[in-house]
Amino acid sequence: MIKRVTISVESSLVDELRSLAKKEGVSLSKLIAKSLEELLVEKKKREAGRKLLNVKLNEDEAKMALKELSRIREEDRWQNPKL
Repeated sequence: MIKRVTISVESSLVDELRSLAKKEGVSLSKLIAKSLEELLVEKKKREAGRKLLNVKLNEDEAKMALKELSRIREEDRWQNPKL
């Protein structure tokens, strides 16, 4: 379900966003929605990383966890390119 929201943004930022949206071939609404989605995903990843730091792992488990995190980040880079 899509909800309409109203936000207040500096006019210079709106101009830049409109320009970027046009360049990307998407609506301003789509550009902003996608950017907010990406922001939330990144915040969730950072939080997961912080939680992982609090887990007690032996050396082999820590190496495996870091390897898996690297793989996920690399995979995500290709599947979800920035706008």
